[in-house]
Amino acid sequence: MELDIGVRHPMREEAENHHDFKGLTTDYFDRRSETYDQDAIFPKLAFVIIRHADIEPGHCVLDIGTGTGRLALQAAKMVGDEGGVVAIDLSAEMLTQAHFKAGMDNLSNIQFIQGDVEEATFDNNAFDRILCSSAFVLLSDPHAALRQWNRWLKSGGMVTFDAPGEPFGINSIIAEVAEAHGIDLPYATIANTVEKCKELLESSGFEVAEISPELMQEHRMLTEEALFVWEKSLAHPAWHQLNLLPAKELEQLRKDFETKVHAKANDGTIVSKIIMHVVTGRKKTDGV
Repeated sequence: MELDIGVRHPMREEAENHHDFKGLTTDYFDRRSETYDQDAIFPKLAFVIIRHADIEPGHCVLDIGTGTGRLALQAAKMVGDEGGVVAIDLSAEMLTQAHFKAGMDNLSNIQFIQGDVEEATFDNNAFDRILCSSAFVLLSDPHAALRQWNRWLKSGGMVTFDAPGEPFGINSIIAEVAEAHGIDLPYATIANTVEKCKELLESSGFEVAEISPELMQEHRMLTEEALFVWEKSLAHPAWHQLNLLPAKELEQLRKDFETKVHAKANDGTIVSKIIMHVVTGRKKTDGV
């Protein structure tokens, strides 16, 4: 199905320096493109998103931050030839992977767009479903994004996205340390409670369809592995605020993180438990 969704989107400009958040995000996911699907949590999360999205044959679906296309490909199979999927992502390399997989599955009802969804313009009332997995908390203004998505949805259409809950693995300790230093990390706090998820939806014009805390992972890891999460997480654009700190302050945060990890550890191991909130909102029907 050829989609007519009135897309008019400016392509992103190359980041001039690494202080540019969009550039950081693009560069990070370009580098991750070939190994991204090897992370066990993402296939599980995509399955949960699809399960909550209630996609039907003939639907027009927008997949935001599609990455390697895991959600988009599954949605394309579900909507069939009478429906279609638009999949947008900042990273050209991630989209290369998505294009390849779509070709392998002989899917022709997906339109891939490289660009920034916060600058994209689609027609109002264009989509039946909007999906966003592992990307919502990377938006510069999640509230404004949700209001825009509401306009793009048809009456009664639904949005489904995920966000870190509590706890969020070893990353929760990083967030605790940052908070103790007066640093709020939206990645960890924008939707970490059911109440915040509800507020996000309702303040953006959605009815709450479902807010589901989902256990994504729970395992015991060596303390040394937990300590390595600091370097791994700070390489992710979600934590870019920490990398902008003076070196002395950042080093103090790292020391505080290590102290907390050791305090929580038992017999050289520590439990990492990851909860994700899967949030589904419904656009109010016309006249409501």
